[in-house]
Amino acid sequence: MLDQRAASGEQRAAWPPLAATGIIAAAAVVFSSVFFFFFRDNFSTHYPIKVISAAIFRAGELPYWNFYNGGGQPLAGNPNTLTFYPDNLLYLFLPAHVAFNLHFIFHLVGAWFAMRALSRSTPAAWLYVLSGAAISATAFYNLIVAIALVPLAFLAAERRSALLLGLSFGLLALAGEPVMVLSTALGVAIILFSRAPAPSAARLLAAGAIAVIIALPQLIAYSEISAEVERAHRFSTQTVLNASLSPMRLIEFVVGPIRAVSEPRLFLSLFVGVIVVPALFQRSRYLLLAAVMLFFALGRFNPLIAAAVDALPAIRVARFPEKFAVPLTVALIVLAARLLANRVWQVVTFFPLALWAAVTLPVDFFSPYRVTKRATTRIYATSSPGGQTPSRADFRARASRLEPLFGAVAGLRYAVDRSPDGMFSLMTRIAAERYGATRNPRWLRIAGCSNVTDALPRAMFVPRVIGTSSVRAAVEMIESASFDEHLSAVGPQRLNDARSPPNARVVGVTERSQALEIRVTTPAPAILLVNETYFHSWTADSLDTFPLDLDRLGILVPAGERTITLRFGRHRLAVAGAWFLSSLLLLGSLFALRIEVLNRGTGEVERAADEDRSLA
Repeated sequence: MLDQRAASGEQRAAWPPLAATGIIAAAAVVFSSVFFFFFRDNFSTHYPIKVISAAIFRAGELPYWNFYNGGGQPLAGNPNTLTFYPDNLLYLFLPAHVAFNLHFIFHLVGAWFAMRALSRSTPAAWLYVLSGAAISATAFYNLIVAIALVPLAFLAAERRSALLLGLSFGLLALAGEPVMVLSTALGVAIILFSRAPAPSAARLLAAGAIAVIIALPQLIAYSEISAEVERAHRFSTQTVLNASLSPMRLIEFVVGPIRAVSEPRLFLSLFVGVIVVPALFQRSRYLLLAAVMLFFALGRFNPLIAAAVDALPAIRVARFPEKFAVPLTVALIVLAARLLANRVWQVVTFFPLALWAAVTLPVDFFSPYRVTKRATTRIYATSSPGGQTPSRADFRARASRLEPLFGAVAGLRYAVDRSPDGMFSLMTRIAAERYGATRNPRWLRIAGCSNVTDALPRAMFVPRVIGTSSVRAAVEMIESASFDEHLSAVGPQRLNDARSPPNARVVGVTERSQALEIRVTTPAPAILLVNETYFHSWTADSLDTFPLDLDRLGILVPAGERTITLRFGRHRLAVAGAWFLSSLLLLGSLFALRIEVLNRGTGEVERAADEDRSLA
């Protein structure tokens, strides 16, 4: 009798969540088809990159190379592209802007559930997803992942769950935010070691192994380009400490962003509410956690952090200490959860919270960003000053001008521009800086920009190579008055005075989704220049590749007629295998967690049945 009652109770309990999930999913799809998270990095980086990646996925390829930015840039190796993140599956069967928006909605929903489980408070879950940090993170495709995963990692630490901990950190690594991985690890360490018993080494190793396996495809892909990208050579101290949390902005946690801010910032708002003040007056490890996060979030306003970054160049691979505000917000809301049981505190907290969320939520109608496709053309273009305030009129104007990189959704390609995420070739950075300093149109011609006369073609045989032994010498030669980029190319010293026969010619160039096929004929060995950014990871049918004109791709072509197939990525099989293993582990983890939840629920039903028997 009790078993039947428990079973029927489970069935009744299952229907409302299923119905609610269906309603939420349908509403999310409708919302995502009409609106657009337009602000900041979403506009200039993340949305166009996901449109590019979606087209490659639909062509049945893994997105390794971006033909649209910087004269060519890695995709899979760039952690900011989230190439291996699980919800890329959405781009296979939904319009790109719908899948893009759902990424934010799903992570906000996940953040709600994670915070509810961590704080054991439904009001605290709502406080979190309406907080300034969560609303502000909807301007960053990668940061919104942390909004969901930071409380999940803290929950895993509370439960001592190696599986959940590994899952959280593996997904954080796939999102490519080193500051978020570091800050979350610090928070987890505080939770794990602030109470006995300390976690076993075996459990921590298991969690680490799970995280590494999940992140493995990203790690392998990044390793291919890590020595050649700008970020690998470390940022300056000033760049690292940009967007530090000013002490004056701490008032935002209580009253919202009521004062203008002159210093660089990431988050439009840090608002939680006046409830933060009494929440701090209690003994809890989350108070220590909040203090540690604030210590790092202050960045350049903290003399100890500023001195450490200046003295230790090895740590200058991550930026923007203000990101520590995410785990800081999580800690503050956990502290406030007990107070939120009081109805008065709920009214005092949620009325202003809803107002600030409505004001700061960076969404716009999608129609102004639905641009007409253009002919595929490589150009040089710059963005207008500004773009740091959520002016919908400003961003609509930027979309109509097809500013970088947003114009990629219309088919435009850009070259000789700087990477906002430090993931371009270091040589491309030098070329962009030299053009910015000299305005010498030769740099645009070399990069094949069509909005300058006599631009180099997509592929050509170089009559002569001038060998140089250093980057400085190469730059000086390119900028010298005697240099003619149509008659010569600057290359490695070993190829000095190498020449192509006069009748060597490029018959045709065909661009595939992730490959270039170049048909050539030459009576003798010749030097082919291909107008894509040089990286060591290019393969050209086992032919020798090298940089030309600082950052363009050169190929030594033997005599004869042939079709050269250029592909990016020398470890494609290893990456594919790692991605399969990562996906398998993610699926297995979800099943294991589901079984854990069911077992917990069964235990609760059994305890209720035991109580009924004792009462009888």
